[in-house]
Amino acid sequence: MDYAKISKETIGHLYNGYASLANSPLSKELRVLLELKVSKINGCNSCCTLHRTEAIKLGVTEEKINNLENFSELPCFSNAEKEVLSWAELLTKLNDIPRVENTKLQLYFSEREIVDITICISLMNAFNRLAISMRDEYEH
Repeated sequence: MDYAKISKETIGHLYNGYASLANSPLSKELRVLLELKVSKINGCNSCCTLHRTEAIKLGVTEEKINNLENFSELPCFSNAEKEVLSWAELLTKLNDIPRVENTKLQLYFSEREIVDITICISLMNAFNRLAISMRDEYEH
């Protein structure tokens, strides 16, 4: 089902929200790691392929790309990246989500960055769930 065509205006708002993250103070590399992590958790293969390709183009190391499942145990991920990827897992799996004030995100990121991180994760979950449930055959 071509949901982007069927509900063009509503999907357009989601895409515009996603595009607005280009103006975020977050690095593109961090955003793509989040997008890939969320897509892997959700099992959205087309999104994983898209974000893996983008990560490689941005210079994200293969070590990081291939080890997102074990990020907390590996020194190639910074403490800030580990905190963000943990937040992505919590928000995606919806298990025992703490209030953001009870995380360590504020040690590494500004309030704006924390909001943008959370928006990035939330939008990627929405895109993954749309693609999976509607069997999206084209890249978005």
